[in-house]
Amino acid sequence: MKIYLSPSSQTENTGVGNYGTEADRMQKLSNKVKNKLVELGHTVYGSNNSLSLTKRINASNNLNVDCHVALHSNAGGGTGPEVWYHSSSTQGKKLATKIITKIENVDSCPPSRGIKATTNLVELNDTKAPAALIEVAFHDNKSDVEWMLNNMGKIANAIANGINAF
Repeated sequence: MKIYLSPSSQTENTGVGNYGTEADRMQKLSNKVKNKLVELGHTVYGSNNSLSLTKRINASNNLNVDCHVALHSNAGGGTGPEVWYHSSSTQGKKLATKIITKIENVDSCPPSRGIKATTNLVELNDTKAPAALIEVAFHDNKSDVEWMLNNMGKIANAIANGINAF
């Protein structure tokens, strides 16, 4: 399978404690997801948040990938992971479901917010391939940050295994 990974480039989003920025943390997570996907035999593109969002979407579309996965962390005082998909995409919903199911099985995962449909996220609207946007957990919630930092490898494997199951 050909997969495009798109880690957040949001440097202005700083998490609590030792989280750092969303861009730095999601780039590190993306590298781990990429390594696991390659180990599973997939071809992985992207995984580079130095490109603009438009360039990442265009690259994903031009490469005719089988799926596009964006990696983010959330803010706003909540807790837990959620995965978004475009409301008109049955394959995007399937991808989101496979990913959230694997993330929920990571040790001590905060209560899941499940999968959510939208038409308001450009990365889901403008990609040709089935797409999912993962909000791993909340970078402004101390317990979510501790979970992410303590389980980065397991979270990366869960995401990769969810994509692999798609």
